[in-house]
Amino acid sequence: MKLRQKIVISTLLLFMAVFTGANILTIENNCKISFNRILQQARDEQESISSGIEQYVWAEGEKNGGDARYLNAVMEYLDSRVNTQGTALEILAEDRVLYSTLDFKQPVTVKANYIGRMAEYSRQEIDGKEYLILSSFFPLKDTQIRNLFFVDISGIYADRAQQYAFFLRLAAVTLLLLAAGLFLLTGRLTKTLRLLTASVRKIGEGNYRERIQIKAKDEAGELADSYNKMADAIESTVEELKRKNQEQQRFTDNFTHELRTPLTAVVGYADLLRSTSGDEEYVQELGECIFREGKRIERLSEVMMDLIFVRRHTFDMEPCDAGELLRQSVMAYEPAAAKAGLRLETELPEKPVMIFGKKELLLAMFGNLLDNAGKASDTGGRIWIRLREEGGFVTAEVEDEGRGIPEEEQSRIFENFYQVDKVRNRKNNGVGLGLSLCADIAGIHEAEIKLASRVGKGTLVTVRFPCYKEVTKVM
Repeated sequence: MKLRQKIVISTLLLFMAVFTGANILTIENNCKISFNRILQQARDEQESISSGIEQYVWAEGEKNGGDARYLNAVMEYLDSRVNTQGTALEILAEDRVLYSTLDFKQPVTVKANYIGRMAEYSRQEIDGKEYLILSSFFPLKDTQIRNLFFVDISGIYADRAQQYAFFLRLAAVTLLLLAAGLFLLTGRLTKTLRLLTASVRKIGEGNYRERIQIKAKDEAGELADSYNKMADAIESTVEELKRKNQEQQRFTDNFTHELRTPLTAVVGYADLLRSTSGDEEYVQELGECIFREGKRIERLSEVMMDLIFVRRHTFDMEPCDAGELLRQSVMAYEPAAAKAGLRLETELPEKPVMIFGKKELLLAMFGNLLDNAGKASDTGGRIWIRLREEGGFVTAEVEDEGRGIPEEEQSRIFENFYQVDKVRNRKNNGVGLGLSLCADIAGIHEAEIKLASRVGKGTLVTVRFPCYKEVTKVM
């Protein structure tokens, strides 16, 4: 059963329970009030008759005396008094009927419980009608007189039956109207759920761009907004997973290609070496080729291990002096720069510039940036290393005046195995993972790495770290 049907049926059942209970209580209470009113009126009338008989009989007895006259006085008084429609009266003296207006077809028996002047009442069905019977006793000339007063109360129950009939008709009409109203209302209220269900189904089928268009400012609107935010997060996560999967596949393909090339060369050179004899110079040349390609495989393996290590491990960070780390990186690269005929120019502050990071990773990143700058530069070229602190950030820059990178290539420069000049990279034992490793290390340190380059003018790589004091504020 759908939620809409459950709401309608549950509401109708609850309404009928409350509506029926309230109407039954109202009808029965009205019936009880009417009965008590008639009972009180009957008691008053009966007491009035009893008192009237006493006074009339005593008055006549003072004049004439005698039992015969006393009986005549009772009948004379009652003939002049009892004329109310729907009532009947019977006066008995020790089971002897003195006066009666009963004309019932069926015999009537009223149990005589002597309770004094206070009337005892009962109800009986006589000749198809409901009667209220009041029985009371009062003394008259040393005789206990019994006063039986009958009141037709069939009208009370007829009214009650009419009220129940009206209630049933009213309940039927109310139920129909309420059911129609609830059906329309719940349809509107559950619209969001239906849209959510349809949207979830579409997302389950792979349409991660599906969204709900509801502009309501109530809970339904909040639910739709929350759902859309969740869908955005799902779409973003799925796209990220797709991107990572594609990147991983590309990484695997590129690694296979990069590994196959030197291995093929090694196998080819080795085969030539095996079939060559006597020519030592040629053998020496083949050996150099095998050594060079082997070193390239070794370099590829080392960088791959570094990359995997960085991506799969968490690191304990500590305060680091970025200036000191750059000085160490420059000192480590100076021999290679001197060999390549490059000049290193530094602009580093004397005071400590603190960042939060892992020293070994930062040294590896700065070393890779210097190595890439050197490989892109020609003999006699210059490399600038700068560091400054401003606006809560520490910015490190490595700039060269080498060949530069075409604009269309710059968006892919941080991809794994991507190489702008593959021939030159292989000559320098490059494998296309240096900048990718730098990007991963920057990400671990919540730093932003950017590259700006112009062909023939050089390249500027900027790494922007949060200051150590800003990091501690957040922590």
